[in-house]
Amino acid sequence: MVRRSFLPGNVGLAPMAGVTDYAFRTICFKHGAQFAFTEMISAKSVLLNISINEIYFPKEDEKNKVGVQLFGSDPYELAEAAAMVQERGLWVDLNAGCPVNKVIKKGAGSGLLKDFENLRAVVREMRKVVKRFSVKTRIGWDKDEFEKIYDILVSEGVDMIFVHGRTAKQMYSGKARWDIYNPKSVPLYMSGDIYTREDIKRAMEESGADGVIVARGAIGNPWIFSGSEPSFGSKLQTILEHIEKLYELYGKHGVVEFRKFVAGYTKDMPYAREFRSKVMKITDVEELKCAFQKYFEEFRTA
Repeated sequence: MVRRSFLPGNVGLAPMAGVTDYAFRTICFKHGAQFAFTEMISAKSVLLNISINEIYFPKEDEKNKVGVQLFGSDPYELAEAAAMVQERGLWVDLNAGCPVNKVIKKGAGSGLLKDFENLRAVVREMRKVVKRFSVKTRIGWDKDEFEKIYDILVSEGVDMIFVHGRTAKQMYSGKARWDIYNPKSVPLYMSGDIYTREDIKRAMEESGADGVIVARGAIGNPWIFSGSEPSFGSKLQTILEHIEKLYELYGKHGVVEFRKFVAGYTKDMPYAREFRSKVMKITDVEELKCAFQKYFEEFRTA
């Protein structure tokens, strides 16, 4: 029997460490994202009850559309952590895709793709305790083995699969594949190289996927979810709102957090390089807002 998706839509925000926090999720939801993930959370840190995790979990106003993403390599740790956090969001997702060295050297993230027996054991133990369960993966470790990965995940009863169309070894180089193995046994969502509404359409057509998740294509461009072209005023308003939400979340450090988004928000604008160089040095939230207001005013009259 083909499983149906429990997600509230088919275009969502992909998980990105250090990026998809509550502030950015809120901005993306406002502009049309239908679901999102937390940043990845260590299963071990959940079991140790490390208080920093509280900032990662979904807030009350988004619980019905955010999945809690866990990473780790021990089947029993992951299952225990999953049981503890599953009521914090709409579903639990296993990260089997992160290609960053400090994660894979512990056998976690896409490190799970080097050992299919352990991957199977992890999924089996998590499936026993989780009501709604997905896995986010890559197409393989150093070659395309997605057919094997897919069959393991489906046979162990996952509800849905999110797949980035690159191997772990590729990191973010080369072109992501969208034409992948997809017998449609479970809902499947594509990720990788999705930067425009046309990319969303083509990724779904080439893969036969049920939907997509947008990662880097949403940084500084939350309008990708609605497909609308922001007016001058609405773009500035979104930037100021994003700065304010980061300030509410992190205090003064929110100004530093916003630096990750400056290039995206100022893409293709005049004198952007000079402006970016200037704002990267700002440490005060009001000064940062004023700098953007002044820049946009100059841009409007240029």
